[in-house]
Amino acid sequence: MTDTSLACTTPEPGSRAAAAVVAAGRPLGAGPLAAELRIAVMRTSRRLRAEAASREISPGQYSVLAAILDGPRTVGQLAAREQIQAPSMTRIVNALAAAELVSRGENPHDKRQVLVSITETGSTTLLRARSKRTAWLARQVAALTPQERATLHEAALILQEMSA
Repeated sequence: MTDTSLACTTPEPGSRAAAAVVAAGRPLGAGPLAAELRIAVMRTSRRLRAEAASREISPGQYSVLAAILDGPRTVGQLAAREQIQAPSMTRIVNALAAAELVSRGENPHDKRQVLVSITETGSTTLLRARSKRTAWLARQVAALTPQERATLHEAALILQEMSA
């Protein structure tokens, strides 16, 4: 005899059964909710990247430009931030420099290190890509009901707090 109680108490994340559990006032457990959030965040992230996709910059290049928008960073700092090896980051920085989206300068504190800074063209390119992403998301949010927007606002605040 199979135990079906687990299937009844933890419906497949994203399924109608999961939505019914929440609608009935019984919140999903931490595990199923975590799986549902992971799927939703990953899909949304992929879609946002696709919306800003262009021949100008790749998602990795976008991330580097965003990282240096508020100030220069070393290649090592950028690699650590992106969780990649320094040689891979060097290739990304080289491509950005060739496109004149970043410039390299001497680190005044350590002459062995190079600081990577965003150029005016890089800032413009980054902000244009960021605007495309925001515009797509704004269109999606505009299609929601006021209650759904309020719920999404609460969820955004919670997600920001969780990832701080």
